[in-house]
Amino acid sequence: MKNTKKRNYSKGNYGHSKHYRNKRLIMALFILILIVSDVVFSIMVFHTRKTLFVIVACVLSIPFARNVIDVFMSLKAKPLSTEEYEKTVKLSKETEVQLLYDITVTESDGVVYIPCLTVYNNSIICYTPDEKEVKKREKIKKYISEVNDFSKTNYRIFVTEKYSTFSKELKKLHEPDKTTQKTDKKVTDNLLSMGF
Repeated sequence: MKNTKKRNYSKGNYGHSKHYRNKRLIMALFILILIVSDVVFSIMVFHTRKTLFVIVACVLSIPFARNVIDVFMSLKAKPLSTEEYEKTVKLSKETEVQLLYDITVTESDGVVYIPCLTVYNNSIICYTPDEKEVKKREKIKKYISEVNDFSKTNYRIFVTEKYSTFSKELKKLHEPDKTTQKTDKKVTDNLLSMGF
């Protein structure tokens, strides 16, 4: 018998961005079919577009547009490769530090995507292997620093594109006390709420 264990695609889990994009795309297509069917039905039955059915189609265009925007926003997301993901899972077990995956932070001037990070003992350490440019990593750091203002904390934020540096930073972390664990949880929740 096959193992039919269902994968968890909630925020912070590996595969969230791809699952989110697919879900939004399916919703957009479903709503588009409803809109077109509604208008066609109105024209075929009443021989005019001036009916309540067309008003329903107009109202449905709002969630349609929202889903299309979400699809375009999530196209930028580049998750870790399977090989990199397996390396980070092994590192997480080795260091006993929980990692979050597929994190997005949205601001009025754009979206940043972080494939892997941890919020642990007053530190936020990010691994962004595709961001080779310093300016892009600084932008990620700036966006994440919003969580300090939001949570009224002063977390150290470190962003790297090198796995070896990410690994070293994780190994340097010490066991947090009870107070820090509560703050870490609050900061994690705030960070997850900042994106889709």
